[in-house]
Amino acid sequence: MLPWLLSTLPDWARPAISWLLQPSVLATLGVFSAVVFVASLVGVPMFLARVPAHFFTARERERYSVPPPARSRWRWRRTACVARNALGIVLLLLGVATLVLPGQGLLTILVALCLVDFPGKHKLLRRIVASPRVFNVINSLRRRAGHPPLDRALLTQDQAQND
Repeated sequence: MLPWLLSTLPDWARPAISWLLQPSVLATLGVFSAVVFVASLVGVPMFLARVPAHFFTARERERYSVPPPARSRWRWRRTACVARNALGIVLLLLGVATLVLPGQGLLTILVALCLVDFPGKHKLLRRIVASPRVFNVINSLRRRAGHPPLDRALLTQDQAQND
């Protein structure tokens, strides 16, 4: 352990930092970081390549809107919604972590935002995807996977109508 580091810290932070600097904790964090890195390298491009080309437009959202479920399927639908939101929150936390750890932080956050339900979600997603850097990265991933590119004209037209 680094005694000079612990001596410079406030008393309330010393136990947490000394625990973090233990070899077993550092090894666990290293393995976790490697797993998140590999998962983001494989999963995020796969997801972004497979979304429909018009996924981020309002017209597409209306096309995929599902009528209210039958009473018998209500529990399954609610369970799926909770599971999707939980996965989205986990991905959001991992995306924020991979902003400083190795991995694709911004793309992981984008995938997380696609999964989580919150007011203004679609407007935020359209704004993020319409930025030139993100748009070009997504389209290069889609091109490598053999899928058609996202349609910028529909995206910007749809964004202009909703603003």
